[in-house]
Amino acid sequence: MSLSHVLLGMLNKPASGYELKQYFEQSVRHFWYAELSQIYPALAKLEKEGMLSSKKTASDKGPSKKVYTRTSSGKKELQEWLAAGPVLRTERIAYLTQLFFLDEISNAKRISFMEELRDDFAARHKELKSAETNWAAQDPGFPDQLPDTGLVKHMTLRSGLLKYAVMVEWCQECIAF
Repeated sequence: MSLSHVLLGMLNKPASGYELKQYFEQSVRHFWYAELSQIYPALAKLEKEGMLSSKKTASDKGPSKKVYTRTSSGKKELQEWLAAGPVLRTERIAYLTQLFFLDEISNAKRISFMEELRDDFAARHKELKSAETNWAAQDPGFPDQLPDTGLVKHMTLRSGLLKYAVMVEWCQECIAF
């Protein structure tokens, strides 16, 4: 998977690079992270390849902003990427790599490492649970009568909720060793 595909997916409506970064923070940041310094070059590359177009528009504050729109070529690329099936075995999970070498430090530091990891997973789970609770309070069709766009987002949310619950349990198990 590439940042380009993520951006093509996010650009189902026009947005600036800054707005895309905000969208990252509000949605996919739990499983995909990107800095503005990565987003802008990817947008420029997509525009150069004809998958996006852009125009300068007035900004509410400060100078004008560049707003990107997905082209038909960009939509086709996104659809082909999605239709190709899941992209598997590409994750790079830094904390697991650290864990693999954790025998290099004392047991007390290993326990502290796992406690910090557990606390982070618990905080992420709490955040996603709050998002689910807020969604349910605002949408009378939640979750059983969601349109397709909501359904796939709910499926993603449920994946995160289940993952973080299991990861907290796993950390507790590791601490007990």
